[in-house]
Amino acid sequence: MSVFKIKIWFTACSLSMLLLAGCKDEVTEFENPYIGGKMPLGLKFNTASAIEPAQGSANDVVTVSVIGAEQYKTQLHFQFSGEEAEIVSIVGDVVKVKVPAAGSSGSTSIQIGDQVFFGPQFKVFGKISDDPYFKAKIGANNTIYDAYKMRSGKYLMVGEFTDFNDKGIVLAIKKIAETTYEGEVQRTLQLGTGVVSGYLSAVTSSPNDANIFVAGNMSAFDLKGPVKNITRLTSLGAIDLKQVDTYSSKNGGATYPKLTVPVFNGGTDAPIKRIFYFNNGIIAVGGVKYYISHRYDVGRTFTYTSGNTTLIGYRDSLVRDSVPIRQVVRFKLDGSLDNTYHFSGGTTLEGGNGNILDAVMQADGKLVLVGAFSKFDNKAAGGIVRLNTDGTVDDSFQAGKGATGYITSINWNSTTQRFVLTGVFSSFNNQPIQNILVLKADGSIDDTFVSGNFDSGYPSFAQQLSNGLIVVSGNFKKYNNVRRAGFMILSPQGGLAPGYNTLGELTGTINRVLEERNKDNKRSIVLLGSFRKFDSQAVQNIKGLVLED
Repeated sequence: MSVFKIKIWFTACSLSMLLLAGCKDEVTEFENPYIGGKMPLGLKFNTASAIEPAQGSANDVVTVSVIGAEQYKTQLHFQFSGEEAEIVSIVGDVVKVKVPAAGSSGSTSIQIGDQVFFGPQFKVFGKISDDPYFKAKIGANNTIYDAYKMRSGKYLMVGEFTDFNDKGIVLAIKKIAETTYEGEVQRTLQLGTGVVSGYLSAVTSSPNDANIFVAGNMSAFDLKGPVKNITRLTSLGAIDLKQVDTYSSKNGGATYPKLTVPVFNGGTDAPIKRIFYFNNGIIAVGGVKYYISHRYDVGRTFTYTSGNTTLIGYRDSLVRDSVPIRQVVRFKLDGSLDNTYHFSGGTTLEGGNGNILDAVMQADGKLVLVGAFSKFDNKAAGGIVRLNTDGTVDDSFQAGKGATGYITSINWNSTTQRFVLTGVFSSFNNQPIQNILVLKADGSIDDTFVSGNFDSGYPSFAQQLSNGLIVVSGNFKKYNNVRRAGFMILSPQGGLAPGYNTLGELTGTINRVLEERNKDNKRSIVLLGSFRKFDSQAVQNIKGLVLED
């Protein structure tokens, strides 16, 4: 190849030269830096004819029009969402390929050497699809953290959202929404303005929904307070209120009316992550250090002069009492502190030496905590511990040394009697286990489940369905070298469940999975969390799916 020169002209002048002799033009030559670069391959997808058909199932043969394909027939690789496909034939610009068994919906692509050409979208059918009865097509405008099914069959969903399915335009929806399982907003409860400032992360109720309890990060509910991160609602959904005598009303008589305050007089100094009802009490979990309650009987007198008369007045002074606690606290149903739970000799127990990231409660009231701690109440606990019903460590729990790392989530399935855990760890109780595992009810490892390898990330959530399948989400890109971006469904043995992994990428994460039968009596699930794109569709934090049995 002949050498090609680039001429660059510039002018070099100095003040003295300008005055005496003017300027002199000079020429400098440089080599072309692009000599030897690769020529274009002359290959591209034909957008006019694209792919036929544009949807299908594993092992279906589809036709793709790729201009210039034949000259690369021995080098060309075809992929569905990053999974290699068998090329059946290449004749001219016509490429016939077979949808791979592990293929999922998303972009097709061609790879030649280290160069990749992206093509049209392809929808892969499988045993999982959109639920046709799901109503929340618009979704919530921010994260959904938790949901609770009431006796009526309706759900209370809580989170950071300020609108749900565009229904908040007519009547405010602030961090809490009453919906059907299909995501249709209901208005039977008197939730008012909900939580205007802050968020809700947990919801539960007492038996028969006599009272509803919500918790998170809030100072008021329906603009009524004072509230410190947790409060009690009536069975109708309104904040449960009462009137109390204040210091002024006691001393000043009718001139000073009673004060209307929440019945639930208790809270915490920091946001609450999880709450559970058991045996006439509410157990709350979070990064809390103090239990807080309010006193209304404290105040002070003052004197003032009106004309020739000296008068005595009474001023209320809202006082907060606080008691040191560590990470877990049990409230009585009126919000008062149960100092028999996680206490010893009138003093709170030590708690964990790191953050609690998640918690579940078993039917017997025992609480399992997970997170980034190596000790709990000064006992070795590798990111997991179970507490007895009095809050003390349950030494019968057989999790052993726990995880070498930290555990991000735990879910309990009462049908299968199994825990599923996710996190950033490479072993559990001295056994090599990566990022996800299943435990039996006693805390021992269920070795029928074998975790696979994660690539470019890790799972942050997993929940087992009643049929044993496990829904997993996180920021991973591959599982066992198969492209599964952010979402997958595993078999009870830990492999990708055949036919249930055809949906495309999930951008975000899941916080909860609801499970019921839809109107066709098919198994359906509703995903709740913080995600904006799923299976090449724009979604907002909630999605309904059907799973074929």
